Amino acid sequence: MADVAGWGSAVVTFGLIQGALYLKAYWGHFGLDPFQFVAVSELALAGLAGIGMVLFLLLVALLFGGWVETKVTSGSAKSKLFAWLFPILFFTGLGLLLWWSNSWPLLIYALVMLVYVSIVSSMLGSERAEKISSGGGKHVTAVTVDGQVQGGLSLIGRLGDSYALWDPARKAAVLVPVGDVGRLEIARKGVMPGPAAN
Repeated sequence: MADVAGWGSAVVTFGLIQGALYLKAYWGHFGLDPFQFVAVSELALAGLAGIGMVLFLLLVALLFGGWVETKVTSGSAKSKLFAWLFPILFFTGLGLLLWWSNSWPLLIYALVMLVYVSIVSSMLGSERAEKISSGGGKHVTAVTVDGQVQGGLSLIGRLGDSYALWDPARKAAVLVPVGDVGRLEIARKGVMPGPAAN
């Protein structure tokens, strides 16, 4: 049971680190610091989303490897012999390498994976933020504050007790306290939002 708790703590910590990188890249694009507003649970969720993306990429690689295996093994007798010899030679060489170097390649592999997942988390956050700030989002937001409607904004997200909105006209992020918002309407681009409720 202690081993399960230990590994669980390691996974959650890893998720927190990846979440921090993702949110820093995403909110940093808009000039905001997420660590002033965001709860630890939100960091964990964002980190687990990054890990999920990496696992998806690994699944795609496995499917591609299966397709390559099918192509190689369905060839001539010479290619079938190569298909049998290559894994044997590869795993024998890998075993000798692990024995000779006292498992250093495993440590290097783990470090590469940690760096790779961190880079992917940061890239996902940056790409998502870039899409919003360049006007590539599919939705626009109209917010009513003190009876006045401000339209043509993009909802970035929520930071603590404030809605974060992107104003493409001014190229600026706007933070609106949740308590000041009378109405928040999100519509697809090209659809006019309805009149605000009084």
